[in-house]
Amino acid sequence: MNAPAPSDVGRLVHLGIGNFARAHTLQATAVAGGWSVVAFTGRSAAMADALNAQGGRYGLIVRGPEADEVSVLDVIDEVHPAADVDALVALLADPFTTVVTLTITEKGYSAGSDPATSAPARIALGLKARREAGVTEPIALVSCDNLTGNGEVLGQAVRAELDEETAAWFEDHVDVISSMVDRITPSADDGAADTVREQTGFADAVPVVTEPFTEWVIEDRFRGRRPEWEKAGVQFTDDIEVHERRKLRLLNGAHTLMAYAGQVAGVTRVDEAIGHREVRALVEQLWSEARGTLPLPADELDAYTSALEERFRNPRLADNLIRIAADGTAKLPVRALPVIAELGGPDKAPGEVAAVAAWTAWVTDRVRAGHEVQDPKSAEIAEAAGNQDATERVTALLALLDVAAGDPLVAAVVAEEQRLPRP
Repeated sequence: MNAPAPSDVGRLVHLGIGNFARAHTLQATAVAGGWSVVAFTGRSAAMADALNAQGGRYGLIVRGPEADEVSVLDVIDEVHPAADVDALVALLADPFTTVVTLTITEKGYSAGSDPATSAPARIALGLKARREAGVTEPIALVSCDNLTGNGEVLGQAVRAELDEETAAWFEDHVDVISSMVDRITPSADDGAADTVREQTGFADAVPVVTEPFTEWVIEDRFRGRRPEWEKAGVQFTDDIEVHERRKLRLLNGAHTLMAYAGQVAGVTRVDEAIGHREVRALVEQLWSEARGTLPLPADELDAYTSALEERFRNPRLADNLIRIAADGTAKLPVRALPVIAELGGPDKAPGEVAAVAAWTAWVTDRVRAGHEVQDPKSAEIAEAAGNQDATERVTALLALLDVAAGDPLVAAVVAEEQRLPRP
């Protein structure tokens, strides 16, 4: 599909204006240039007040390993509170609006049918108004939330709120598009505003702090106008699913391994974990195995894992392993177990087995030390971890991942626990 001509302009409406959107989606839109942006807040209207008071401008601090790179972005025309349903409906009915991006978090897609509290319901009202206004140019709805198949989730949520006539009109006039997003954006620290002012002279009440790395992969299915996001390095693809799996198995998989193996080895932060010789070796093994399940060019995977290592080593954005360690029973079944199965069993995937073994060892250590494990199955984990027989304990823990008793993974994990690096 041809990219829009350089002269093409339009309006982009963004729902859920927060730190991530301002560091990622809107930063790319600023680089693309030429587009008007109107944003709506999420749960709180405070961001609308703060940004409008600054004319929509804000400071972006890119926190590298050694220094900050600071810029002031001037991409937002105005910000409305989420409750201003009339403003959103009017914007979506305007043919100048051709793209809607969303960062509304996973909960936002199941918020019900009340437009006062549900973004999908508000969009449905806006699309109804667009149909009634006779607008023929397609409009694209682009989910930028960290969900697998986020476009499908968004499409289902919006379609559920459409009236019969708009539902019939929808397929010919609305593109619902998945995207994969990645950029670490922590909360701004107390000195962020001072950093923006010192380097740019701009007094900013709501600065954004982020990392140098950024990635946005979007399905190439736009029938109408869109920003020239290619200028910001955005990748357009016909296969979003393989890029989602790449992130899940290489980035998220390594994070999961380091979260548990790092703590078992006695370190507390991501940069310390990737700098630990034995933990680093486990990460490299996991990457080697996961790469074998991804039908992507070797040079692309090389560049991606090199970028991951650089991100992990950044001490100025180092995440705490205890935070990443939450919800292991939800993460391991989608990050590690599919790779083990696809490669032909635990003997073919020792790096993925190490991720599972690090989890069983870590939760056992934590429970026996009297600490809580943050997990939807925390009570079951505590009961299983109390078992003194190693095979019975691991069997009970892996049952929480839907691994059957007697599965070869049980014996592999029991053996791998003994090989994990310790302080």
